[in-house]
Amino acid sequence: MKTIIKENITLEGRFPYTSMPDEDWWNALWPEPVRTLQALGLQKGMSVLDLGCGYGHFTIAAAKLVNPAPVVGIEIDRMVLAEARQTSKALGNCLWLNEDMLHLSRLIMNKFDYIMMHSTFHGIPDSTRLVREVASILSPGGYFSVINWLPIPREKTIWLGKPRGPKTEIRISPEKLISIVQTAAVGLSYVEQIELSPYHYGINFQLTS
Repeated sequence: MKTIIKENITLEGRFPYTSMPDEDWWNALWPEPVRTLQALGLQKGMSVLDLGCGYGHFTIAAAKLVNPAPVVGIEIDRMVLAEARQTSKALGNCLWLNEDMLHLSRLIMNKFDYIMMHSTFHGIPDSTRLVREVASILSPGGYFSVINWLPIPREKTIWLGKPRGPKTEIRISPEKLISIVQTAAVGLSYVEQIELSPYHYGINFQLTS
């Protein structure tokens, strides 16, 4: 499958309350990204879209796991994306897009088996719109997998000696996330919740109609 760009989208600026963490502590927090993705149901042969892919920590892991199926990372920060491209240059199944994830249906022609989003959902200004955009480019039976910070006080999410993650007041509980997705009414059904120690959870949805 070759990903075809329908049109170039003018970037609307950074999403509020989101930023790419320091790469060293992020890698320390997620030392085995392939195992994390397998726990979230990613399997060999699935085509993958990673929303807000950052440095490509999970995108590259996904590309190795599903090879030769295509994996696309989309990221609004051009400098961060350049690092992802450099890191993945030996892989033949990665494509990187410096675009706005709120325009997926206008941007991408292909359908994907698996769309993932890691630690970014809390910063999306229009989460209902995002969910509908995701559903529009999921294959029938495809999965939308969201990893979020647990809704606990930021001062309690200590990693490498410092509090990490988004502000306490903008963290999203599993129940709220499920409600947002189901309220969007786009045929995405809740499948399961996965605990991701120490400070995250994952939720999988499937496109059933």
